[in-house]
Amino acid sequence: MKTNKIRTRYAPSPTGFFHIGGARTALFNYLFAKHHNGTFVCRIEDTDVERNVDGGIASQLDSLDWLKITPDESPRHPGAFAPYVQTQKLQRYQELAHQLLKEQKAYYCFCTKEQLQKQRETAMQCGVTPKYNRRCLQLSDQEIQDNLKNKIPAVIRLKMPDNVEIKWQDLIRGELVVPTSALTDPVILKSNGIPMYNFAVVVDDYDMQITHILRGEEHISNTPYQIAIKEALGFHQQAVQYGHLSIIVDETGKKLSKRNSTLKQFVEDYKKMGFLPEAIINFLSLLGWSSKSNTEIMSQEQIVESFDIDRISKAPAYFDFQKLLWIGNQYMKKMEDKTYLSFIKPFLKLDSSSFISTEAFEMGQLIFKPQLSYAAQINELLTHTFLTTDFKNIPLALKDLVYSDNFQKCLRVFKQVLETYSEMTIFHAQEIVDRVKQQTQFRGKDLYLPIRFAAIGKEHGPEMHKILFIVGKTQILRNLDLLIKS
Repeated sequence: MKTNKIRTRYAPSPTGFFHIGGARTALFNYLFAKHHNGTFVCRIEDTDVERNVDGGIASQLDSLDWLKITPDESPRHPGAFAPYVQTQKLQRYQELAHQLLKEQKAYYCFCTKEQLQKQRETAMQCGVTPKYNRRCLQLSDQEIQDNLKNKIPAVIRLKMPDNVEIKWQDLIRGELVVPTSALTDPVILKSNGIPMYNFAVVVDDYDMQITHILRGEEHISNTPYQIAIKEALGFHQQAVQYGHLSIIVDETGKKLSKRNSTLKQFVEDYKKMGFLPEAIINFLSLLGWSSKSNTEIMSQEQIVESFDIDRISKAPAYFDFQKLLWIGNQYMKKMEDKTYLSFIKPFLKLDSSSFISTEAFEMGQLIFKPQLSYAAQINELLTHTFLTTDFKNIPLALKDLVYSDNFQKCLRVFKQVLETYSEMTIFHAQEIVDRVKQQTQFRGKDLYLPIRFAAIGKEHGPEMHKILFIVGKTQILRNLDLLIKS
């Protein structure tokens, strides 16, 4: 089955959870495919069985779905090129490796780990790049058959071509050239029949008719091996184009890594914090790419439409957490109130019992909507603003202010006015402030600071009439009794 459509892929190993770097790689492959009306594929490279973690595959696929970059083909949605999990096609790799043996493009290697280590140490002592010395390439057919008969463990190595240059036109970095003299004969099949990464990935890309591969720059060193394997297998009719993305660096300029970064590493961390997936997508799209208009806030549809591979930078991409917060805030502010309340609900550690009513609790959530970057922030804001003030112990720095004549006058008038109301509605709240203003003739800070302080014990805070409604008449009167000097 052949296709002229662009087909990209994201091919994670389930050796860990969905890393930010992997998410950026998946996104760029998705954007490139969708910009050209192509197909985005996700396959699982799980042949490193010992390092696979429970839940690793689910984490990858669930996170892709959450980010709304769902693959067109995957283990969950298999297409015409199944299977999409490497361990389900071991026979295919083994057959092709043995085909290369028959064609004398590959050979058995019986060297032990100890022998290989000794070769490496000798090379390093001589100041040359360590590479396999082709000892087993010199074995006779009889020696090979005797070793196999005696069940001596053997890997299969590809015989790299001698004294040639492997070139490719990188989609991001231009022409790259690697001489085969700098390369070794790579193992393509381990002694247990499991393929090595560089071999399996070439077979998979061919079988799934992948046309374009965007991946991290750490894979540049793999590319010449993959091109050589592709040539040896005779996969000439498939023209694959490679593009290598820059690394993502943290605030120290080091590669984003759990070893040296204070930043969270995994998409699930940001999901648990309550970032909107749209905000994460928008942020990731700007890690090494920019639109022609330099617009920063874009919907996924707009990013797909604008995505131009020529605008991907070779320079390291800085993971600016402050920018992520800003982008998250832009999306949060755009949400309709009903949608917003529904979105943050799972992240709330407080409930309406901490407030005078359900309406007051909801208003408390809504007044902080313009400030939120992610949902879990609501807990700290609500708690700090409404639930932590000790009116019995006024900070020393504020006592002179609170006990000043004008401040006390405003508090007394505020109490008198408040006591004339049987309840505090949102409409009453504004009316109460207006009456205090009229009776005191105070304006600005002289009016609003005492009233706000009596409600929440803070010099600054949200809109006055809203905080009065949220705190309620009864609690404010209690506060006033503690604040007014007898």
